Amino acid sequence: MTASVMMSMLDACIAMCAMCMDECQAHAEHSDVCRMCAQACKACMEACMQMRDAMTKMAS
Repeated sequence: MTASVMMSMLDACIAMCAMCMDECQAHAEHSDVCRMCAQACKACMEACMQMRDAMTKMAS
């Protein structure tokens, strides 16, 4: 797998997690499942962002 493909995959994952997190957060007050989903999406998004940042630094 090339770095550019990995970066594209990370960007896609970040976008999907952000959208899911926002939607679940809108319902989190009324649903424990949605609250947990929002937390999981946030954690995944942050992990992908950290990986993308680390890859960017390595490429510099």
